[in-house]
Amino acid sequence: MRRRTASLAPLVALALLLGAAAPAAAERIRVALLPVGVHSSESRDHLQRGLSDMLVARLGRDPRLAVIEIEDAAAATTDPAAARSTARGAGAAWVVFGSFTSFGGGASLDLQLAQVGDQDGDPQQVFAQAASMGALIPMLEGVAERITTRVLGGAAPEPAAAGASPPEGGGELAELRRRVEALERAVDQLGAARMPQEPTPVPTVQPSGPRPERE
Repeated sequence: MRRRTASLAPLVALALLLGAAAPAAAERIRVALLPVGVHSSESRDHLQRGLSDMLVARLGRDPRLAVIEIEDAAAATTDPAAARSTARGAGAAWVVFGSFTSFGGGASLDLQLAQVGDQDGDPQQVFAQAASMGALIPMLEGVAERITTRVLGGAAPEPAAAGASPPEGGGELAELRRRVEALERAVDQLGAARMPQEPTPVPTVQPSGPRPERE
């Protein structure tokens, strides 16, 4: 009898450990990311999908957040009531929504962050502006950090641990990273192609005949 009790001890300890880890995982704050409304003459669908991928990848780095990516393009909105309604249906506590505008020589990402249960509260503004889409991409890191800090009540973002779970609703993390890296490379290449090329220097032609003697 004692031998059976001793053999069950590791199993009981494992069950207690798993039971303690379950509430910790359930305490992750669920944040819904709505599609960003795109105002641009360029490929809107590509930009909308790309911005969502990049934001999900960056927000999902903090293990205390569970990012829910809303992929339905019709859910894009700048209306807080509509955004809260969509996020509520996804079971989220917070919602991120807004728009991207490309104009002349600049690009602007204007996001809003709102608590789903706070119907009367004004959304918090989180935005970034740059001279081009390529210049805007590095700023997304700061945008995600500001959103994370506000959701966590002022706590600094926590780097993801090895083997962290992928964002909810965003597919496999490896596939998400692959899409984001491919998009960033495409934007870099587009920016390089648009840069004015330096004029090719005209070679100096020496006149024929004997060279003048040096003094």
